[in-house]
Amino acid sequence: MVPSMDVSEWNRYEIFSEIKVPYNIPFFVRCDGRNFHRLTEEMEFKKPYDKEFAEIMVKAAKCLFKGGFNPMLAYIFSDEVNILFLEAPFNGRIEKIDSIVASFLGSAFSLELHFRKKVNKIISFDARIIPIPKEKILKYLAWRQLECWRNHINSYAFYTLIEKGLNREKAAKMLKGLKSIELHELVFKEKGLNLAKTPTWQRRGVLLYFEEYFKESTNKITGEKVLAVRRKLVENWDLPIFNSPEGEKFLYKIIKIKN
Repeated sequence: MVPSMDVSEWNRYEIFSEIKVPYNIPFFVRCDGRNFHRLTEEMEFKKPYDKEFAEIMVKAAKCLFKGGFNPMLAYIFSDEVNILFLEAPFNGRIEKIDSIVASFLGSAFSLELHFRKKVNKIISFDARIIPIPKEKILKYLAWRQLECWRNHINSYAFYTLIEKGLNREKAAKMLKGLKSIELHELVFKEKGLNLAKTPTWQRRGVLLYFEEYFKESTNKITGEKVLAVRRKLVENWDLPIFNSPEGEKFLYKIIKIKN
């Protein structure tokens, strides 16, 4: 017979459960889709970009703002979502934040995919936490937006070669080591497409954030008309370059940190 153990003894085996994000430090939860290359092939999404796929990603990320998490913003491109928290949910417990945010995002994506494509697919995301000083938040977002741009030019170049009849291995080998300008030239030569003129959301990603506005209401005690501050969730598909004066001003206004 297995000897009994009380609850406190069992809890000692949960060695990672009390690891927390540093107190009073902002952090991002970065989520990436698992096996999304296979998913996009099976669902026949357009390559290299499909507006409907992007809409599903944004819709799934919006659910995080309605699920009691209270993030400051979410930056989305490809199958990546970066969620900024200025205050930690779940008392800052990393295991809980990672597991719940990733599972919530996967469930929301699966439901939206089912609604649009009428298919039952189990979708999963991984999640990691990046604690970051407040003064580095803008640099982090600029870094991820630069990755969005790299992904953009690489994807267009890769699928340009696929359209020419190359297989995936040969296309990847041909592109290996090419600089950005060379990728631009390849796409322009083969398709006549200027990558600087593609839709903004493909080049710069999509941002979800709250925007304040005034709404007229009535004071229930005095009956006077007053202006009340409200906020609405905005999805912005036409972003500035974050690493620019315009982009910095735009982000400072959202995050409300001093320049």
